[in-house]
Amino acid sequence: MANWTSGALTAAGRALQLKVEAGATLELTRMKLGQASLSQDVIDGMTDLAASKAILAISSVVVEGETCKVTGILRTQDVAEGFYPREWGLFAKDPDRGEILYLVSTDNSPDYIPSAASAVHESATYTMHIAVSNASTVQVVVNPQGIATNEALADSAGLVERLHSYSIDELLYDRNFHRHDFRLLCIQAGTTGGTLLDLSHANIGDIIEDGTVRWKVVRLQTTDDTQYVPLDTDSTVTFQIGYDTQGVYMITPDA
Repeated sequence: MANWTSGALTAAGRALQLKVEAGATLELTRMKLGQASLSQDVIDGMTDLAASKAILAISSVVVEGETCKVTGILRTQDVAEGFYPREWGLFAKDPDRGEILYLVSTDNSPDYIPSAASAVHESATYTMHIAVSNASTVQVVVNPQGIATNEALADSAGLVERLHSYSIDELLYDRNFHRHDFRLLCIQAGTTGGTLLDLSHANIGDIIEDGTVRWKVVRLQTTDDTQYVPLDTDSTVTFQIGYDTQGVYMITPDA
C-alpha cells in the first residue's frame, strides 16, 4: 500500500523558495516517479531522481489558501518497464537556473506499477500538496496530454465508475484493490452505487454488491501465466474467457 512521506525541498528547491517569497513566480513544470530507495539525508543534494522510470505531465493545480494541490496523471501504457515507485519528484523552473528538482517524496512500501505490456492498461493520479505564501505567484506548465476528466480516465483505463451502467461479462479494475492483478467481473448487469467500494480485503471468488450491479472478484492472467495480452490502439482486446478450478479468470488470446 502506498505510503508517501511529506515532501522535502532540495537545496535548489529551498533557493527557489526564497526567490518566490521575495516576489518571483513559482513555475511548476512536471513530475517524475523513480524506483530507487532513498534516505532523507540524500534528498538535499539531488538534482534529479536517482532511478527515474516515468514522467508525469501536470494536469491541474488548485490553490486553496496557502496550500497548492498539484496533480499529475500516470498512464501505464506510457511505462516501458514495470516498477515499484519509491521516489517522487516535483520539478520547477528557477528564473536564474532553469528547470530544477524542487521537491522529493519517498515511499518504502509502494504499489507495483505495471508496464505497457500488461493485460489491462491503468491510470493513476498523483497529487502533491505544497505550501505557498501567495497564490498569485504560482504558475504551472500544463501539458495537454496530462489533462483528462475522471470519466475519460476511467474509460481508457478500464476503471469502475460510480453511478454507471455495466453489462454482464464486463471486466473492470478498481483502485481500492490491494492487488494490481485483481479485477471485477460483472455477473449481474445494472448501475453501480454512489459509494466507493471497500476492496481492501477482497479475495478471489468474492461476490460484491454495488448498487444493482453484482461483481465477482477474479484474478487476471493468461493461460500460460507468462504471456500478457496487450491492448490495441482502440483499447480493446479479443479473447476467449473462462475460469480454472481455483476461480482464476483465464484469458486466451484468439489466434
